Amino acid sequence: MKKELLKRTLRLLDLPEDMDPQVPRITILGREKMLAENVAAIRRCTEHEVVLLTGSGTLTVGGEGLLVKELGESRALLTGRLERWAYGE
Repeated sequence: MKKELLKRTLRLLDLPEDMDPQVPRITILGREKMLAENVAAIRRCTEHEVVLLTGSGTLTVGGEGLLVKELGESRALLTGRLERWAYGE
């Protein structure tokens, strides 16, 4: 219910969807850096896979030599060889 109210408010005010703190924002820099914002938690972290919990489900990142380089309030900077990423429920 709260999510729908927020979405309607953003639409009425003609604000971009990325203003919603439930919507993850992913910025990929080349093949070796990913900044994930609006992250709730890290579920799993190995050198081959990082699983992030977001308001839209899980974001799984796969690759080689993965490392959570920085972790801040609702954001994570991943480094390593990024090979794939996918959303799940």
